[in-house]
Amino acid sequence: MMMEESNGQERHGTQALVRIAQPLAIVGLMLMFAGLAGRLLAYPLNRDEHLYISAAARLPSGNLYRDLGYNHLPNLPYLLSGIYRLTGTEHLLLTGRIVVLLFWLAALAGLWLIGRALNAGKLATAVSMVLLMGTVLLLGEPGMLVTNNFLPIPLVFLAFYFLIRGLDGTSPSMAGSFLAGVFVSLAIGLKANYVFLAPCFAVTTLVAPALRPFRERLLRSFIPLALGGLVGGIPSIAYFAADAPGMVAHTLRYFTELQTAYWAHSSEPKMYTVTAKVLLAEDVWLSNASLLAMAGLLALFLIPVFARGVSGGLRLLWHWPLLLLLAIIGFGFVVAFVPTPAFPQYFVPPVPFVIAAILVMHARLDEAEQRQAMPMLLAIGLLALVGSASRILPGLPALARPATLSGIKINREARALAKQANLQPGDRVATLSPVLALEAGASIYPEFAAGQFVYRVADYIPPADRQFYRTTSERDLGAFLDANPPAAIIVNPDEPIEQPFLAYAQSRGYREVTRPDSTKRGSMRLFANPNWGGLPVC
Repeated sequence: MMMEESNGQERHGTQALVRIAQPLAIVGLMLMFAGLAGRLLAYPLNRDEHLYISAAARLPSGNLYRDLGYNHLPNLPYLLSGIYRLTGTEHLLLTGRIVVLLFWLAALAGLWLIGRALNAGKLATAVSMVLLMGTVLLLGEPGMLVTNNFLPIPLVFLAFYFLIRGLDGTSPSMAGSFLAGVFVSLAIGLKANYVFLAPCFAVTTLVAPALRPFRERLLRSFIPLALGGLVGGIPSIAYFAADAPGMVAHTLRYFTELQTAYWAHSSEPKMYTVTAKVLLAEDVWLSNASLLAMAGLLALFLIPVFARGVSGGLRLLWHWPLLLLLAIIGFGFVVAFVPTPAFPQYFVPPVPFVIAAILVMHARLDEAEQRQAMPMLLAIGLLALVGSASRILPGLPALARPATLSGIKINREARALAKQANLQPGDRVATLSPVLALEAGASIYPEFAAGQFVYRVADYIPPADRQFYRTTSERDLGAFLDANPPAAIIVNPDEPIEQPFLAYAQSRGYREVTRPDSTKRGSMRLFANPNWGGLPVC
């Protein structure tokens, strides 16, 4: 009797704590997301963004691969290009950053849906959101830029949610499996590194739930998943069917041959050896929220092990949602070490799914074990919040000053310089930073639409593949521009690879344009052709 009374008091105390903490958690999550939004929108323009934004902006005017030099699967340019055309926006960078922010919101919604579908509890769901937003890796370039590094994550969360709905109902939901297939293919179409998702999800539909007849699993789960995968893969399939040799040259062979050759001859710092990759992985995975997520997942496993014994704890793991996530984490771990050289963004794939696994594992615990886990969840959530505060808090004042946001500031400065140089809309500008030219309302050379990513490997393109590339190289730059002189040249002085453009502008008498009201020359330098249209250069 006394034990029952004690347990009742403990439950009552827990419920009271939850009632108090719930509104505070909602306010905290909203403030955290607002700070993340401000950080994302104010994050400086990065060289990688030129590839994605430029390809999307110029997509209607040329082939994505042969003309524009894009080197990933086509979903992101398709998405951005559609948004640019529908909105008619002049703010390409700002719009792209807003799209990334909406994907962040979708990722948080995906975690909420997963937590709700599994009955993981409000605390675990809130902590998972804090861990995702507090992941230092994602608060850096991988999660802040208009690239394909973060965007697959919310799509995989949604695919996982729909597969739960498809397999765990009283009867299998064909629509759930179909939508899971759609989102898996859309994620792969954003970043080919996630191709391992396809076999993971396919095998899951064939083996789970084990109590259902195999024929039912095949007809009501696997086939709908496969059909959804075909629908979600239409953009990539269509491009491959139309021009398989060009697409393969710009995607597979670009990364396995051209980029490898470029980095082998580059003097830039790079992670080439296994030892260097392991050290980078340690920096990425064993820091802040990433480490806290792994510690939290391990603790959630150890709690039932101590309560039920090793065999009882291991039985908890034998649950298809958890096994699927563990498979995704394992493949993500392996895939992270494949590219050479290694960069931090390659180590993104396992991290979000460790966080999702916390929800699954917490949902597997009984009520008493969940009460035991509560202090640990609160601790890792608070530590993740504190550990990310130095990055997220500055985003709040940034969000309150829209004029300082990167997309708005760059557009304003680019157009002011273009006006000062008397550039007309559509005048062609030569630059390896094409977003700056496009923000100014100018046109760009297709040869530089990919920014520096095709230009820098031009000398390594084998003769058999040159038919697939539209580019020039540093060696031929002068002759190329002399044959079709630009109205202006934009140089980013922070990029050494752009120095030949500066040398060309100075050797051909181009005049640097500066705004009369500027006291310092920012990161963008514009040189105008003094003979262009007979217009004076101020």
